[in-house]
Amino acid sequence: MKKIIAIMIVLSVMTAVFVFAGGQQEVKVDSYAMGGSTTLEPIIRSAIEAYEDIHADVRLSYEAQGSSVGVQGAIDEVYVLGGASRELKGDEPANGAVATPIALDGIAVVANNSVLVDNLTKEQVAGIYKGDITNWSEVGGADKDIIVINRDEASGTRVAFWELTIKSVYDKTTEFIKDAITVESNGDMVTKVGSTPDSIGYCGFGYLDKAVSSGAKTLLVNGIEASVDNVLKGEFPISRKLNVITKDEPTGFAAEFIEFLLSDEGQTIVDDEGFISLP
Repeated sequence: MKKIIAIMIVLSVMTAVFVFAGGQQEVKVDSYAMGGSTTLEPIIRSAIEAYEDIHADVRLSYEAQGSSVGVQGAIDEVYVLGGASRELKGDEPANGAVATPIALDGIAVVANNSVLVDNLTKEQVAGIYKGDITNWSEVGGADKDIIVINRDEASGTRVAFWELTIKSVYDKTTEFIKDAITVESNGDMVTKVGSTPDSIGYCGFGYLDKAVSSGAKTLLVNGIEASVDNVLKGEFPISRKLNVITKDEPTGFAAEFIEFLLSDEGQTIVDDEGFISLP
């Protein structure tokens, strides 16, 4: 009969020791909690599966609740590793947050298939999300109101999109349009855009296949296709780094998992999930 003789929980790390009948076999299992960006979720979950396959004594979890939750979770050491699809901001670095890039990503602009526009300038994208452009006819489309779909405030994709469009075109005091429909993840975004006529949204490259299958299409931005090659060449105007976050410089398990993410196997996972491995 198995008997758990010790379970120790320290912040995001849990260690369980099992002793089997006769005391002949002992198995130590270390569990680590991670969480944050929904954009990073496909990469981290696939990496967890691969990592656990070669480390039988480790159990990992990832809660996709948004980049801000991931950063704060790492700072508070609720998570041994946070995921953030944006750069650190405000007092996060001063509070100990350290960001390590593990992938690149473009933020694609997507629209419902009913939209007759196939290309927008970055200035037009910013104008739509600021609320200055409200009808598709203003950008060469039909006389239809533009239904704007945005991410929730915990989203790192939302922050990165704002920085790369609205802040870049206007200034740091300019905010998103107030009456946009709000969704909580990249998956929700592409599903909502695909099912909402005359709508516009945005998502990480890893969700473009789902966008197409949901009834959406990818728009050119400044006449440039949202593609891996164009991000690597620095030509696609809405792109970013994807980061993992630690409290202070990574050590122990955090350092080991980051090393795995940056290894050939980890970067292959990045590519396989539709994102962009580091050059």
